Amino acid sequence: MSFHDDLKQQQPILYQILIKSFTSSKISHAFLLVGKNSGLAAHYIAKSLICSQEILACNQCNDCRRIDEHNYGDLIYFNGKDESIKKGSVEYIQEQFAKSSMEGKAKIYLLENIENSTPEAMNSLLKILEEPIAGVYAIFTCQNLSRVLPTIQSRCQVIQLLPSSKKLLKSQLINDDIPEDDINVLSELFDTYDECQPYIESELLEALKLEVFHFIEDLYCHRDNLVINVQTHLMKNHKDKEKVQLFLNMLVLGLRDLFHVKHSMSLTYPSFRSLYERVDDTDDEIVRKIDLVLNTEYLLNTNANVMLLIDSMMCKI
Repeated sequence: MSFHDDLKQQQPILYQILIKSFTSSKISHAFLLVGKNSGLAAHYIAKSLICSQEILACNQCNDCRRIDEHNYGDLIYFNGKDESIKKGSVEYIQEQFAKSSMEGKAKIYLLENIENSTPEAMNSLLKILEEPIAGVYAIFTCQNLSRVLPTIQSRCQVIQLLPSSKKLLKSQLINDDIPEDDINVLSELFDTYDECQPYIESELLEALKLEVFHFIEDLYCHRDNLVINVQTHLMKNHKDKEKVQLFLNMLVLGLRDLFHVKHSMSLTYPSFRSLYERVDDTDDEIVRKIDLVLNTEYLLNTNANVMLLIDSMMCKI
């Protein structure tokens, strides 16, 4: 299913706002999308602003692909999740958009996780929004609206995204004929089929699932092997930040299963049941371990050293 169809089913409010404004050519100069994983919707709006194939983005033409790849000449992109958005980044936007258009279409600055901006950057953005320029569009995303200046909110079309439908996503994944564990993991970690697709088509998910199994098995059954196995397998084969982050999120689901199996609840990894039944741990201890992994995943986003973070987690767990 295309993101266009996905949008209509999972975000009908956003879809209706976009189709109405683009059909009438009354498009806001600034959008603020609020909700988890709003980046896809933000990129869809950017593509719709420059796509000449349909009213909204066709998701197939060269311009649409260039937006996704962040190599469209009149697109400036920053993500506050990677690094806090600073005043210098906003000044760069002002400088670039003071020049003539490179593409001859809309000029767009797309800032994800705008709540992770410095106060100076927020104030600079406000100045841009107070004096909008024809043909220049701002697209912002955030997960915590309370951390965005009210004066910025008032100058944007604020759109609250609906929580994703896990049931719909699972039904889409079932059609791919993948294991039940994979369907459960993907529907827990992602909101749309498009986000899941790269993992369906690669061997990474299966490899990390095996790492989760071995981590839990070593943690409870072969404790002396835990550190060496993590260092020689996980950190050797999947040492970059994004893969480690995915592993930690998948590990949380596995540890949560330990709680679920004790209370006859459904499991994310039903194929791990025989392992879970060998584990004897208290609810409090399971929760402590989950909190530790979640905290490690949080610290990973602060650009801390990956190896040191994992070593510290293993010592504490």
